[in-house]
Amino acid sequence: MSEKSSEIKKFWNENPVGSNFINYEQGKRFYEKYDEFRYRTEGHIIHELDKINFKEKKVLEIGLGQGSDSMQIINRGAIFYGIDITEESIRRVKERFELYAVPYNEIIVGNAENMPFSSDFFDIVYSHGVIHHSESIENIVKEIHRVLKKGGKAVVMLYHKNSFNYYISIAILRRIGLLLLVPFPFMIKIISKFTGEQPERIDKHLTNLKAQGLSYLLMKNFIHKSTDGPNNVFASVWTTKSANKLFDKFENISTHIHFLNERHLLGIQYLLPKTLKRLLAKYFGWHLWIKATKRSN
Repeated sequence: MSEKSSEIKKFWNENPVGSNFINYEQGKRFYEKYDEFRYRTEGHIIHELDKINFKEKKVLEIGLGQGSDSMQIINRGAIFYGIDITEESIRRVKERFELYAVPYNEIIVGNAENMPFSSDFFDIVYSHGVIHHSESIENIVKEIHRVLKKGGKAVVMLYHKNSFNYYISIAILRRIGLLLLVPFPFMIKIISKFTGEQPERIDKHLTNLKAQGLSYLLMKNFIHKSTDGPNNVFASVWTTKSANKLFDKFENISTHIHFLNERHLLGIQYLLPKTLKRLLAKYFGWHLWIKATKRSN
């Protein structure tokens, strides 16, 4: 494992997805609270999963998080396998499956850049918001292609570059906001109230800025720190064009855009009609879903 991969693993092992919103506690209560939060804010996930026939299909999920989507997939009849780079995610998902008596085939700690699964084995490979955190995403897509059966489906969500979140929230609002915090650090509490971001995370951004200077705000640097927290190691963003190129060994490639992250609208979301927010999510959302088929010939 490369040094960068080790750093990425360490970050996610210490910061499982969603842990900045829902504090972990042992037992069903945590998973119920987390699922309620996840599908209330990202309800499109359920709608997308409902479109896929998982029944009696061998399904691999790359990046398990708290096991929310894993359980949704299993409940839809899948023969489930999972791989995650972190021991903590695997521990939590095994805990969840035991608590709910959920059947599964195998879940393992491993790197999706080099997966220990046979070629032409899975009917579906699913990954939501994970592989864009690897510097070797092209290798992961090659591995997805390898382990899929001919005619098998890849269903992957990547961060969307041509989005409100990238061009407005990250590129403009957050960078201006950070600059304003230098002379007015008391605004951290105000920003936290409007965005739901933890004060500690905002303060860490400010610490990074003071330590690294304006280079911290260059998009090539800032993008990594603005997707999943100021300590996040790596993240990439994708357009429909670049995503199609990434999956060019596949056929029947389709893309769908979802999720207007309302936390970053700074209160404007309460003034916008639902129809307008749905349109913004459809064309300028943060989640780019790619569905692609491994060629049969």
